[in-house]
Amino acid sequence: METSGLNHIILTVSNAERSRSFYHDLLNFETAILEEGPNGGFMFTSGGVMVFFYASRHPIEGDRFNEFRIGLDHLSFTIPNREELDRLAEKLIRAGVDTKGVEQFAPTGNWYVAFRDPDNIQLEYWLP
Repeated sequence: METSGLNHIILTVSNAERSRSFYHDLLNFETAILEEGPNGGFMFTSGGVMVFFYASRHPIEGDRFNEFRIGLDHLSFTIPNREELDRLAEKLIRAGVDTKGVEQFAPTGNWYVAFRDPDNIQLEYWLP
């Protein structure tokens, strides 16, 4: 089946407002609040792909994301240059986000910063 690309991703989170604060306030995504749905949500667009976040309709007490389960491993956003990558790493560290800072992926030589959102979803910014 032919496709022209990825259209959207939907992530389930434990608290939409807390997640929105993380993605909007810390990572500077221009988010839009979504009124529909019983527990609220928000979305942003990155590289033409829409990313939607909705609070769980059936929360499981103490549940956290785990990339070792079947399904999503992580989300990776492209960053334009090394200076921006360094700035992001410093910003995350100042905000108390657990990260090792700028790292290099040995198989390809690419530089990246990996960290986790409030629901433990692994995120990274990747320098092509």
